[in-house]
Amino acid sequence: MPNMQSKPILYTQADCAESAKVRSWLTDHGIDFTERDASADVEAAQTLAATGTFATPLLVTEKTKVLGFRPEALEVALQLSG
Repeated sequence: MPNMQSKPILYTQADCAESAKVRSWLTDHGIDFTERDASADVEAAQTLAATGTFATPLLVTEKTKVLGFRPEALEVALQLSG
């Protein structure tokens, strides 16, 4: 994967199976990312709501967002931001 100019942010919630899948996928692909738990962090929840969704996982890069565990979309989003 190309180097990111800034780290992508992964919005998650506790006990969210899809969030765990995205976290594992990013880690397995050597992607450096910041995780923000919207169920435990009020600021993260507010930022997530400002994107127009309360659903997780949501990966936010400089150029795009990916909702849910969709490996092909994650790959494209990370390439666009690299």
